[in-house]
Amino acid sequence: MVLCLASCKQIHRKSNAPPRLLLLLCFAFVSVPDLFPSSATFNKSLPKLFVMAEAEATTELTTAGAEAAVPQSKKRRASENGIAVPELKNGLSEKTKIIDESYFASYSDIELHRTMIEDTVRTNAYQQAIFQNMEENIRGKVVVDVGCGTGILSMFCAQAGAKKVYAIDASKIAVHAKQLIEANGFKDVITVLQGKAEEVELPEKVDVIVSEWMGYMMLYETMLPSVLYVRDKWLKPGGKMYPERAVLYMALGEAQWITTYEEGTYDFWVSLNHVYNLDMSLLADHAVARYKDVVHVHMVAQEDVLSFPTPVCDLDLNTVKAEDLRNISHSFNLASIGSGRLNSMVMWFDVWFPGGMKLSTSPDNEDTHWQNTVLPLATVPLEQDNQVKGELHITQDLTNHRFLNVDLKYSVNSGEEITRCFKMDDNCNDNDF
Repeated sequence: MVLCLASCKQIHRKSNAPPRLLLLLCFAFVSVPDLFPSSATFNKSLPKLFVMAEAEATTELTTAGAEAAVPQSKKRRASENGIAVPELKNGLSEKTKIIDESYFASYSDIELHRTMIEDTVRTNAYQQAIFQNMEENIRGKVVVDVGCGTGILSMFCAQAGAKKVYAIDASKIAVHAKQLIEANGFKDVITVLQGKAEEVELPEKVDVIVSEWMGYMMLYETMLPSVLYVRDKWLKPGGKMYPERAVLYMALGEAQWITTYEEGTYDFWVSLNHVYNLDMSLLADHAVARYKDVVHVHMVAQEDVLSFPTPVCDLDLNTVKAEDLRNISHSFNLASIGSGRLNSMVMWFDVWFPGGMKLSTSPDNEDTHWQNTVLPLATVPLEQDNQVKGELHITQDLTNHRFLNVDLKYSVNSGEEITRCFKMDDNCNDNDF
């Protein structure tokens, strides 16, 4: 039994196997010792049994939860947890349909909605914005909540005295939203409509549109065009948008975690020579370069922002058009504050609601689930008032309209122009260090 437990612990360390599976294997060893006539046989057989048991458990879980989305710890997947979208003969429209279906399926995950709601900066800002001017903007009004999720914003509007709220969501979370709305006594005020915002037909025009459409770097997921479609089709003249303005910023950064990662991964590959007498150092530079080509979603400390921000785009949500979002370009000239080591561009956004309430994801403020968006750069030392000039282009990806391409050209103190090209896809929020 001691041998069994020792081997099980070894398998658990290597494979992170669920403890309940390992206990079952130990039970089998004790109950039927002939299966394992020697320690050598046991050590060879146990991994095979584990694989068989894991496959069986996985099959059971898949069958039981076929309708559920894969759990995830953070918000904002532009496709269903990285599931590849096949090329189809019917062209872009069919491919777009599958991309959207995967996207909406990812929002069926209740844990994802917990992540959003427990972001108190986000949730409290919407609640306060709705209640701040509720007598003027909400009470007795007709409201539509685009991408309602659990229906919490719709229920805020009902609490604030809305006459009618239409809660739209294309994912299966709409089923739970309907249940929650009924449980909270709002079924006569709030009507849940499960479907795409572009396809749902409302019985009347609305006075207010409420939507939490922002993704990483504000524009990731490309949900805003759906909100604008609803605005153009269903919002009454002079109606209110919540939020009504959105601004994306960028600034110079010295992300300390990039330096820590680079040093750690480089040292790892070099150190293998001392451990195994094999030179693996060729991979050191490749490992460091790999993370220079990835968009990172990570918090940046206030002291690691090396310049004042510049607005990349300033959107008036009452007038902006969907085509304006397909290609956003900005020329910048950023001056360093003090000395430091430039190794990134840091991006964040703020949104404003009617009445002046602001929701900010700035490094200067409390952390949010959106965090900051970081574009890694080659490390360059900066002194006070050094100039970093260049252009930033953000475009929708041609293969998946939920993804973004971010192209950056810049120079430091009028030196050599450097070009960096990033793709913001499902991998952008899996890079914690």
